[in-house]
Amino acid sequence: MTEEECLGIAEAYLSSHTIGHTRPGRIQRKENARWEAVFLIPEAIDPAVAVIDPPDVRVWVAVQNGEVEWIHQM
Repeated sequence: MTEEECLGIAEAYLSSHTIGHTRPGRIQRKENARWEAVFLIPEAIDPAVAVIDPPDVRVWVAVQNGEVEWIHQM
């Protein structure tokens, strides 16, 4: 799997669950079996909004089969 494929799978997941995100995404962390895909949320780049915590959404994408797992952030 390439980074672009991983980001495409992650973006399709976010879109199918109507989770707001902006492009481009990035691969934050790579483990043997999964990669972490990170996308900023639209409010994080809005100058009218003071603080967004967390400023992004993150998912794990399994390298073998493209299965996506939501990463809960607090």
